[in-house]
Formats: sequence, structure tokens, C-alpha cells
Amino acid sequence: MTRRPIVDLSALTSDAAAPMAEAAQRSARVVPPAQPAAAVKEAPTPTANLQALAFKVSPAFRKRFRQRAADADLKLNELLFAALDAWEEKHGLKK
Repeated sequence: MTRRPIVDLSALTSDAAAPMAEAAQRSARVVPPAQPAAAVKEAPTPTANLQALAFKVSPAFRKRFRQRAADADLKLNELLFAALDAWEEKHGLKK
């Protein structure tokens, strides 16, 4: 039985690593500075007794929904709650 050759892992460290030429480079996203803690009001999140809700959406919708939630600093379910509230209000179903 032959032994496998020893692999030199030192070439994989960040000191020796370089991006692949064919890899697409991404630029950093500019994030606006956060507001001071005193100016931010946090509403209580209704998280008690939550149940799973599963459905499928297109990859583009999923990306858009997750991005909107991240931009608004919301959890995904908080954005979903707000979207349903807005839809009910628009259609006169809000109680």
C-alpha cells in the first residue's frame, strides 16, 4: 500500500492566498450610519406562540423580500406582518 503525498497547507493561508483571476470581485455595500440609541423606538415584536408558515416563492422575490427586511432592519416575519397589515388597510379589512 502506497502512502499519499503530504500536502503543504501553508499555501492556503491568507498570507499566501490571492483571488482567482476569473472570480468576480464584489464591492462593499455602503451602509448609512446607525441612528443614536435614544432616537430609535423599538416596538414589541409579537413573537409568542408563533407557528411555521411555509410556501415557495421565486428566487428573485425571495432576494427582494430579504433585502427589504435587511434595509429596514426587520426580521422576515416582522416584514410579513407589516405587509399583511398594509394589504388589509388598503382593502378596508383592517379592524
